[in-house]
Parts: sequence; C-alpha cells; structure tokens
Amino acid sequence: MTLTDRQYELIETLEKRPGNAYWILDQTLEDLAPLRKNTQAWSQIMTAARQQGLDVPSWLAALDDASKRRNGHAHFPVPISGTHVLQAEHPPLRCFVEEILAEGLTILAGKPKKGKSCVALDMGVSISVGRQAFMKFATIRAKVLYISLEDGERRIQRRLHAIQSNLTTLTQMDFLYTFPRLGDGAYEALTHYAETYQVIIIDTLGRILPTQSPTRQSLSEYQLLTDVLAPIHQLAEDKHMAIVPIDHVRKASVDDDIDGIIGSQAKGGMADHILFYTRKGREKDGVLQVLGRDLEDEKFVLSMVDGHLEFLGKGEIYELDSEHNKIITILGEEARPMTVRDIMLAMGIQGDAHYERFRKVLQRLYKEDRIGKTQRGLYRLYGEDREEGVPF
Repeated sequence: MTLTDRQYELIETLEKRPGNAYWILDQTLEDLAPLRKNTQAWSQIMTAARQQGLDVPSWLAALDDASKRRNGHAHFPVPISGTHVLQAEHPPLRCFVEEILAEGLTILAGKPKKGKSCVALDMGVSISVGRQAFMKFATIRAKVLYISLEDGERRIQRRLHAIQSNLTTLTQMDFLYTFPRLGDGAYEALTHYAETYQVIIIDTLGRILPTQSPTRQSLSEYQLLTDVLAPIHQLAEDKHMAIVPIDHVRKASVDDDIDGIIGSQAKGGMADHILFYTRKGREKDGVLQVLGRDLEDEKFVLSMVDGHLEFLGKGEIYELDSEHNKIITILGEEARPMTVRDIMLAMGIQGDAHYERFRKVLQRLYKEDRIGKTQRGLYRLYGEDREEGVPF
C-alpha cells in the first residue's frame, strides 16, 4: 500500500509530537487507514482513541471500509511458511539471571512493602557487576537502568550499601527518578534508552501508565492494557533486552497466582515471564516464583541477610512463620538433640531437595538464639551448648 504525501506528513507530525495523538483523530478515515502499517504511530492512535471515549470496534470497522474503498480489496498479511519457521535460525535466548530473568518483558509482582524493589535492585546490581545473584545464580554482565519512581536517592543509596557494602563505584548501573507516562513520551524514552541499556527496571508500572480521565475506560480492561504493553513487549523482543516493570498484586487472596496481578489477563498475556515475590509478615524468608514461556516454572526461597538476599533453596511455598514455630515445637516435644534429617522426618518432609534449605534455616535460628546446638552439631532447644558440662 503506497502512502500519499498527506499520510507521510501525518506520520512525521506524529513523530514530532510523541505521546500526543489526539489531534490525529480529526483526520479523514482515508488518511488514517494506511497508518496502521506504522506500529509505533498506530499504538499512539489507538491509545488516544480509547482515551477520547470512541466506540473503537465501530471506528476500526469504518477504517477497514475506508481501506477497502481506497484499494478495491482488503489488505491481508502474507503467511509465513512452516518450512521457514522450522529452518529459521534465532540467536540463543539471553538469560541475564539464570533460571530467573531472561530477555523479554518480565513483570515482577508482589504485595506492597514486601520486598519487590529489593529483589529487583539486588538483581540489577548483580547483573551490572557480573556476580552471582542472590549468592547462587550466574548472571550475564550488562548495563542496567533502574527507573525508581517511588524511592528517592537517599533510600536507594542505603539499599545499595546493604546489598554490597564494599561497592564504591557502579559504572554499569544508572538511575532515573522521574519518567514520563505512556501516551506522554514513556515509550519514546524507553526506545531511546534501549540503545544504551540491556536491562531496564521500572519501579513501578503504575507510575508510567496513562492517567485516568472521565471518558477513558479503566486500565484494568484487557484491550487497553494490551495496547499499552504491546509496544514495550515488542521493543524488548527486537532489542533482545529485558524490560522489568514492577507491579502490585491484589490484597485479597486468589485461586490462581496470575489472577493476583491487577489487570491480570492483559498483563499475563503480554508478559514473557512473571515473577511473584511473597513474604509473610516480618519474616526474613520470602519465595520468588518464576512463571514464563521460556523459563522453567520454579519457586526459590530467598532470605534477607544483613540487607541483601541470599538463596536458601528451591521448592514449594511453605508457611514461613509456622515452619519456624513447628521446628521449635518439635525440638521441645522430642526433648533430645536432633540432626537436620531428624527434624525434617518429624515434620514429614523427605528427600535431599529440601535438606540444604533446612540446614540454613536451622543455622539462622541458632544464630538468632531461638534454638541451641550441641558440641556434636545437633540441634536442641535454647542455648544448652553455651553452658559447661553438656555431655554432647
């Protein structure tokens, strides 16, 4: 389909006025129809159409009719052959944090004040300096941009010192504390920064979504969120980079993990991967759950140690508060020194998969003086090992 001078003029004008497509809705249908070939321009136009409260299905049908009238027939995309799909060569998927963060659009979700930002910042530092994330997972060293829209520089500085106290320089990680909203320049800004950074973390997604207006549909509606996130997803795919918006989950409990994300159907559909971080109360342990198209679904237990997160083990989510209390209860009921495996068996947990995690949990409970340990390394209640004359 050949664009007329008028249509080129509209595209150029739209590019010069990024994020503001309201004016273009006044153009004729014949002029607008061919612009659907321009992905970036069309995304802005669709957002503006919904914000104007248009009957979008009817509006799109009118555009299709205009296109048919102009060309004498409908315009359909050309199918790609199955042979091409089978034989096409693609670069290997880049995994910036093994098993956890791959290229593409990844939503990191969790309840407020439970540590999502700490998880993201910890990963960002690890990627930027090229060390293991959470003292366990290999990383690909890359340049990171952290867009912090809820925490200022003072708090970020304090967290950085806690994550790695010996850091004096951080040349591969940069920060922004202001950012435009989508529909008002955010996509254009992300496109600009994608030329420099391989990982972009947005804290939080809600801070860059378009603002509410009386005529606009709710952002939780599927189609609107799809239109908002689709260009970001495509950008991450085209650049083989990771874009990580941090998002909130519903306060109420839900049956399905993805349902906990506000606007879940659209976000879950557009994201390549979703990370859930859950932590109970003031417990130091939390669970990072990975759900994705290119990564194995898994759950990793992370523990907060002196301001940074360390890997404890992998497996099913467990009740952190009740597990610690149950360990103490078992030691009291047994009234004898017990090995790690003795305690696991008493709790009905078997297999080597959980051994290392339980060993670390018991060590921490001992360091916190909540349980004791004999001279032979067996665990028991309180601090009998610190008293003289204990025959173990």
